Amino acid sequence: MTNTAANSDNSKNFINIERPWKEMLSGSVASITLTFVIVIALGLILVGPRFLSFSNVSIMGNYLIIPLVVGAFAGFALLSGVVDLSIGSMVGFSTALMALLLNQDWGIMSAGLVTLVFCMFFGGINAICIVGFGAGPIPTTLGMLTALRGITWLICGPAYTIPAFNLKLFTIVNHRFLGIPTFFLVGLLLTLIITLIVSKSRVGRHIKAVGGDEQAAERAGISVKGVRVLALILSALGAGIGGIIMVAQITSATRMAGFGLEFEVYAALMIGGYSILRGGVGNPLGGALGILVVGALGNVIDLTASSSYYTNIIVGILLLSAVYLDRLRGGDSYD
Repeated sequence: MTNTAANSDNSKNFINIERPWKEMLSGSVASITLTFVIVIALGLILVGPRFLSFSNVSIMGNYLIIPLVVGAFAGFALLSGVVDLSIGSMVGFSTALMALLLNQDWGIMSAGLVTLVFCMFFGGINAICIVGFGAGPIPTTLGMLTALRGITWLICGPAYTIPAFNLKLFTIVNHRFLGIPTFFLVGLLLTLIITLIVSKSRVGRHIKAVGGDEQAAERAGISVKGVRVLALILSALGAGIGGIIMVAQITSATRMAGFGLEFEVYAALMIGGYSILRGGVGNPLGGALGILVVGALGNVIDLTASSSYYTNIIVGILLLSAVYLDRLRGGDSYD
């Protein structure tokens, strides 16, 4: 009996030790981290040391600022169980409005504030339709995508573009720290902060609970409608910030600004562990790594002078792999 009990205890200890390692090695963040390491190794093999040079990392960082910021905020909507397809057009709209106001000699703070307020207003319309009227998230935000793209074209006018060079804004957003774009580092810091909010704060737990099981969240006393309204407004806010950053980077606005960005961001978030079909699934850190993986892959393709279609093929394979891994995990929420 004693030996049996001892063996049983040893077996339990072994299971307890094995389980964290299994979760660590099979979790979404671990999977995308491994993918990121493989992509970096591939870049070093195909491109050489130039791939990780300060100049190339600076170029990649500058390009990834907007997807990082937009993706970090769009993750709130996904976690709450809502897909916001309007984020790309929201970026385009905020770019056009910010450029128009700067072109009319508005100050940076006032122009930025008005732009963000309008973006949150449109995010609120999404929320009213989805949460208040019970409309489907995909058709609702697809309609907003179309409407905002039309508004952007009207703002840009027949000239197709609005010049908006502001030296102070340009200097702030394009500042470098040790050769790396400061706003890229800010984007990474923002990701860490949002990761802590999602995993450690009451608001974050409520958002994941609503997305994971709406009825259970209601029984627990969580305001499902309030959480989803907040998530949609935050998603719009992130897109608005992305548009303001774009104005600073390109010193103008065009009709096509932000076109297709929603697919780029959501593909990267899915690769990083988010689920488009199920709420409560995802980790902002994993989503950011997914964005870095897609950006690094595109950079490798560019530096090797290969066809850009290879990027689409590889990203598609990674997306299918992400879906398969999601099924292997049994559809449980990611840690």
